[in-house]
Amino acid sequence: MIKDLLQLFDGDLSKHLVTSLTGEVSEANKKEAYTITAYEKVNEKLWQLHLDGKKRIGVFPIKDDKVKWGCIDIDPRNYADYSSKKYIDIIKNFNLPLVAIKSKSGGLHLFLFFKEWTERDKASEILDDWNNKYFGSKEVFPTQDKGVNMPYFKMHATLEHAFDTNGNGLLIGAFIELAKTKLCTYEQLKSIKVESPIDESLYSEYPPCVQNLMREKWSGNHRNDMLFNVAVLKYKEHDGKISKVDMRQHLIEKNKEYFTNPMPDNEVEQTVLKSISKPQDYFYKCPPRYNGLVPICDKEQCKLRKLGLNQQAPDIINEFEEVEFTKDLKSMLYSFKFRGQHITVTPEDMVDEKSWKKKLMNYKIYWMNLPRPRSGPNPFELMMRSLVEMASENDSMKFTDTIEERQYTILKEFFENHIEEDSFEKLNDGYVHIDDSNNCYFKKSTLQDFLDRRKKIFNSTQEAMRFLNCIRLDYFNGIKNVWKVKLPKFVEYAKPKKSVKKQDDAVSEFDNEYHTNKFRTSETKGTKT
Repeated sequence: MIKDLLQLFDGDLSKHLVTSLTGEVSEANKKEAYTITAYEKVNEKLWQLHLDGKKRIGVFPIKDDKVKWGCIDIDPRNYADYSSKKYIDIIKNFNLPLVAIKSKSGGLHLFLFFKEWTERDKASEILDDWNNKYFGSKEVFPTQDKGVNMPYFKMHATLEHAFDTNGNGLLIGAFIELAKTKLCTYEQLKSIKVESPIDESLYSEYPPCVQNLMREKWSGNHRNDMLFNVAVLKYKEHDGKISKVDMRQHLIEKNKEYFTNPMPDNEVEQTVLKSISKPQDYFYKCPPRYNGLVPICDKEQCKLRKLGLNQQAPDIINEFEEVEFTKDLKSMLYSFKFRGQHITVTPEDMVDEKSWKKKLMNYKIYWMNLPRPRSGPNPFELMMRSLVEMASENDSMKFTDTIEERQYTILKEFFENHIEEDSFEKLNDGYVHIDDSNNCYFKKSTLQDFLDRRKKIFNSTQEAMRFLNCIRLDYFNGIKNVWKVKLPKFVEYAKPKKSVKKQDDAVSEFDNEYHTNKFRTSETKGTKT
């Protein structure tokens, strides 16, 4: 029996782990343990001590960059609510050559045994693929310089036993026989068709946090943040082209599907749906800012997924608040709140990190350059892209209002500076014509001369034509190449007239009013005659 265990769990036997339970339990109800590495050979005697419950050992699988076994470590989010049956059923339903064994902490170790020494990378390729499709674990062995605790510690009264395909516990002898039937070569494993356990065509490209919600219902807090990520995923699947009604229905369904204690429908609408009402909010909530998602997050794996983080901006993007843009005819400004400061920047400040750093120093903020990865897009550029996409228009200075005001001013001045004629033939001489519908007809050269006489507003006459919504008429009333534009209803304000007293009412020296207060007279009480 012990020789069989040595063969099944062969590896770097020059050292081993020694693990002791501390008696403490984590917040997730996981049994805590203390582990050290002992540089002592793994042999039959050491295995016997393990099986007798005198010394709990762990084995390192990698030897000369090859392995005889691998393991997917299932570490549940909450050990109190966790059931191993779901994982055992996946192994059975998809005919995977794995052996499920209860771990010391109460989770599961899913072991894969090879008939022959197999290159570590090939073993990892198989196990990672299965893990991504079926299990969503954060740790898959073989991993460099890490060992795995062995099963059947204190074998006659052990809780760390294997399960058969129906979820029944196995004694150590039955486990060894089952493991031998599961032995495979790499070529045999490559021929196994890996099917998605969930009826979603893009499931393998989902972020791990959403995959984990699909596999196991969430019973804790932070439901809003998790459902927000479900909404972001839906946006990514449909390139932002999904109606508010469809998104609402999707979130209400997933809220009931993913949580043991779903939120009320109105809470889903008021929190999640309202907070992701704009397509530019396509950014997952990730740790470290949203630490409640740590148990179901695998950021490094997520970066490799088409619908995951992929080319998402660095986490510092979450520190930018109240991001707005203000657009004028020839300029654009971005404003935001960052580290307690209200900051305004131009596109020129955002073209590279040096310009950005210089601008922020004007606000007494020293910007540290974002670390560059070995491959992939520049993180600063990803951040700038996200900042631009996040920006909403300044309500007090909307571009449409600016356009309307500018159009009104230009057209009014154009109309007032040109004589109106009824004859269309006069258009060639720089005149304009106004019809009953307030359409103004003119030649392109007339507008061009008008613009040339003023401070340069547009880069070209063509740009002015587009801005003013001018329409070209190839042939109109006998004249070729006529342009027309709809004039707004101009409002003329009459200047207030000064009140002038009529001549007939003017005061003269013959009127008492003329002499009022002009001469000072002494006051007398009476007269003598």
